Amino acid sequence: MEVCILISTCNRYSKLASLTVELINKHWKNHPPVFVCGLDDQYLNGAYVLPLMVDGKDWVGIVRSATDHLIGLGYKKCYLILEDHIPLGTCNEIHLNTTLPALMNELGAAYIGLHGWDQNTTSDGIRLGRRYRYLQHQSDNFLWRYALHPALWDTRALAGISSVLMDPGDDLSLRSAWAFERRAGTLQTNEWGPSYRVCGLGMLGGRDRLPRSVNRHIKFLLLNTLLWVIKILFGKTVQSKAVNFFMHELLFFDGPYPMYWSGVMQKGKLNKNLEKYLLVHRRRGDLSLIKDALQ
Repeated sequence: MEVCILISTCNRYSKLASLTVELINKHWKNHPPVFVCGLDDQYLNGAYVLPLMVDGKDWVGIVRSATDHLIGLGYKKCYLILEDHIPLGTCNEIHLNTTLPALMNELGAAYIGLHGWDQNTTSDGIRLGRRYRYLQHQSDNFLWRYALHPALWDTRALAGISSVLMDPGDDLSLRSAWAFERRAGTLQTNEWGPSYRVCGLGMLGGRDRLPRSVNRHIKFLLLNTLLWVIKILFGKTVQSKAVNFFMHELLFFDGPYPMYWSGVMQKGKLNKNLEKYLLVHRRRGDLSLIKDALQ
């Protein structure tokens, strides 16, 4: 198998990484092999932990070392998932295991983000046709074309970009995941291949895919219309308050790997919008699992 999953974490959030592995096992039953990087341990919830070869605060260095290891094992592609990006529902195994890796080969892509462009998110690019599952070819000057939401990466592209961002004189703050995301988006080279993002609602997993897709489309249409009416009648200030009120719903992104914007954590604490989303949708069990992992 040429595809694997790579979960990046650190010792502080090992319990959260363990929860992510647990939920991947639950929602993506026939998943590729799972590797974890950034820990001192050898195993985490059944997943093999790659050797930690650099400073634990050097996220870019950790990912570069891990990617080199995966390349040595023969993996040409990996789903890079940060430890707090748990799957929030049933994944589409066919698309994740087969469709997207095949499209990556056909398009010569470096990156295919699982954070769908079709759900009220910031994006910039050209939508491809039905043959390519309506992927969006992201613009070369789009800052977030290598966003660190869960994504399928060409391992050599991930290693190459990480290498470019590993200036020996860098402060470790420039080697964080967040710095990688922003700095990678400023690179002006196409050496590694183009970047794409999925049409999430066209790749849903689990049951009732059509009703779920229709439901999300209708929800976005109604919310956008409501927010437009509020802006016309009451102005931008009131509209902004309304956006904040509905934000918990807008930040859930359904797709082949259902996810939440910014993941479980935000600024080192439980993501309050995610907490509200889980409470509104009566998913207290999932919320309890998350809170236990953050203790």
